[in-house]
Amino acid sequence: MGIPYLTKHLLPHAETVFLGGDVEVVIDGPSLVYHIHRRLLGWMDPNCDILDYQPSCDEISRGVGNFLLELTRLRVKIHKICFDGALPIPKRKVRLARIEKSRHRLTLARRNLPLPATSRYRDVLSTEPGQVWCHRGLPRGRRGLAENPFMVSAVCEDLQHRWSRDAIQKEINPDITCLGESEYPWADITVMMPGEADVECARVSKLTGCAVLTDDSDLLLHDLGSSGAVLFLDSVHSPTRVWDPIEPQIQGLIICPQDLSRRLGITDIRRFGFELTKDPHLRFADAIRRSKTDSTETSSGYYDFLREYQHSNDQGLSCRAKQLPPMDPRVSELYWQYAVPNTYCSDDSLHVYLGILNEDPGRRCAWEQGRAYRRLGYSALNLSFKSQFKTISEFVRRGGRIVADQIELDETSIASDMDLLRQRLKQVREIFGSGGESFWFFFALYEIYETSNTVPSGEQLESFLSSGYLKGGTDWADIHLLAQIQAILYSLRMLQQLLHVAALKDCNLSLLDELPPLHIMMSRQRLVQSFGNTEVLRHMVSQLLIAYNT
Repeated sequence: MGIPYLTKHLLPHAETVFLGGDVEVVIDGPSLVYHIHRRLLGWMDPNCDILDYQPSCDEISRGVGNFLLELTRLRVKIHKICFDGALPIPKRKVRLARIEKSRHRLTLARRNLPLPATSRYRDVLSTEPGQVWCHRGLPRGRRGLAENPFMVSAVCEDLQHRWSRDAIQKEINPDITCLGESEYPWADITVMMPGEADVECARVSKLTGCAVLTDDSDLLLHDLGSSGAVLFLDSVHSPTRVWDPIEPQIQGLIICPQDLSRRLGITDIRRFGFELTKDPHLRFADAIRRSKTDSTETSSGYYDFLREYQHSNDQGLSCRAKQLPPMDPRVSELYWQYAVPNTYCSDDSLHVYLGILNEDPGRRCAWEQGRAYRRLGYSALNLSFKSQFKTISEFVRRGGRIVADQIELDETSIASDMDLLRQRLKQVREIFGSGGESFWFFFALYEIYETSNTVPSGEQLESFLSSGYLKGGTDWADIHLLAQIQAILYSLRMLQQLLHVAALKDCNLSLLDELPPLHIMMSRQRLVQSFGNTEVLRHMVSQLLIAYNT
């Protein structure tokens, strides 16, 4: 999560390293995803409208793939790519602060970002190596945008299940000679931890002496052993600032905490971090001076501070995690609250952080859509643990604040709710057919038309599905409708995974197995592409309007 100004003070003391065959790394997965997001954001067409400001999940995933492929080509050994499967109780305040920051960004975007009179549909980013390894500054208008709330989940899913050798060759780079024989080269090294990613990154670094590739300065305060180090993602780039595919060079800034402590004349870099937590505005020299006093180490606050960076090396939980079906990070966090309540569940209260959708903050939160499906999944998981929880707190936007929305659990209605879902899927298939991803987009629209008071007209919906806009120019109504579709599809995905984890009898676990992966479900481009046939689209829209007499 990061201590304020820690990186600013210590980065001038970092050493430059060129990435090659003598470098080994363990990668902080979420940090890498956010890094690639920022790099691609700098390459966006400055004239594209707000609907296309953000790199899509697919573009970010291909960017991550290009990053990993180039590291492999340079013979950098990647031990693991670690993702958070749950955050402990003390991190909740920081999590809420981040969500509130995203909500505030969304409000500012609604107020300040101009909407063009005529919309311009941007091309898909090529995500070539030059866009990943060469840094470009962000235009001022894009620095405050809320990040894509699904990108970490999508990349984790793709690394494990999408990026086969064949897919890498077709969609990322035709030259895959550097990859091994494994059909899915990154699947075996991609892990979702039963806890924080940085704890596992630190453990691997201490065990192997490798560098942690991250932008999280907290990793400097973990026990990385005598030769473990932190290699800062934001510093990793092509030194010439122009990508040379023939003789590529990549350099970055690295800090070995134990080596730096010796150079600074302090016993432990964590002392320095502790002094900054007490006073973030300390000058560097003053923080060093205080770090050398005995009063730091004898302080009770110091031992409380150290506790956050102590590793709980529970290999039993790691083995248990490997036996579980694939889970989204939000689903994983809910599971571990049941499995290890003392670490992840406080005050006998379960929680789910849904994140901030790119939506119209002046309207009702788009997460209202799909709520019934999430509730069904939560109830199934609750029953499988034979728990007595009555509610789950979903942290969502309500107006201009973040609230804990209470979702009531009801195990007695699981069977009937599953029957209703089965009937709903059958009904929609009979009306619209069962053809691929377009079916799921229309299923989401079917839900929106049933539950919303204000819905697009037939002409507007036809325009939205064929061009991405309800009218001739971008409007916040376009943004909000897309967010509602995403909320329903993501809720169905959560339900699918929760049903597999719960594994209850008499539940059709394959009911939602045809759901497309996130890089498709969350893509506005794929939504438009899936409705390329004008006559078919017109027929589907008319059937939807007939079904709801609109």
